[in-house]
Amino acid sequence: MILDTFAGLPHTEQLPRRSNWMFRTVRRPARWLMSHYWRITIHGRELLPPRGPMILVANHVGLIDGPLLVAEHPQPAYALAKVELFSGPLGRVLDHIGQISIDRRRADLRGVTRAIHLLRTGGVLTIFPEGKRTGGDVAIAHRGAAYLAMVTGAPVIPVALLGTRGPGRGSGHVPGYHSRLHISYGQPVHVPAVPWPRTKIAVADWTERIRTILAEHISTAQELTGMQLPGPPTPRTPKPPRQLPVIGRIRGRRSDHTRHELAGMDDDRVN
Repeated sequence: MILDTFAGLPHTEQLPRRSNWMFRTVRRPARWLMSHYWRITIHGRELLPPRGPMILVANHVGLIDGPLLVAEHPQPAYALAKVELFSGPLGRVLDHIGQISIDRRRADLRGVTRAIHLLRTGGVLTIFPEGKRTGGDVAIAHRGAAYLAMVTGAPVIPVALLGTRGPGRGSGHVPGYHSRLHISYGQPVHVPAVPWPRTKIAVADWTERIRTILAEHISTAQELTGMQLPGPPTPRTPKPPRQLPVIGRIRGRRSDHTRHELAGMDDDRVN
């Protein structure tokens, strides 16, 4: 079966080259703040290719994973993020610094084309193959990273993130002041570029290879750092429905009764 939904891809020549000035302007203070608030240790930096293109695939356990990985990478890095984040003030910031939105509910031609263009022009793309925040063991992986690697020939770099969410915490947890965070880069995985058409079986095969390599690298990083994965996020407790105080309910009933009495008096008024 042919996987490519976009038979015309990859045609990215018409897209302008990405400008990094806005990204660099925002990244500098963000990196400074992170390095002063948390104790960040980076492992395996020497394994990174000296320049792009490259695809960073990382486990996703906490709210700060994306900003941390993008800010701390030595080259300008751009994240493939769910389209739901690109609304309101945050969405405008993400768009201005060049992050790429992807609609997970459909075949997103615009998002895929922008990701391919970034890699073809030597960029660094960050992907969380699990697609959402999990326990971090990469039990599942979506096909996006493998597909983009097969289209562009960009090497895939496994990245283990540890410490970005505490055990027993919800998915929105932010580590406290001076918490220890670890970013561990692994050996690049070289995926050969495959011309169109690419088959579903081939992409699924590379997806599983990448998932397995990433999971093994995360286990190695835990041994190296002495830090463990936090486990699945604690589900949010739904808020109980708001109830009026007893006095409020009594007053409400009296008000309704009074209105009915007044309505019944209208026809019996004495002129």
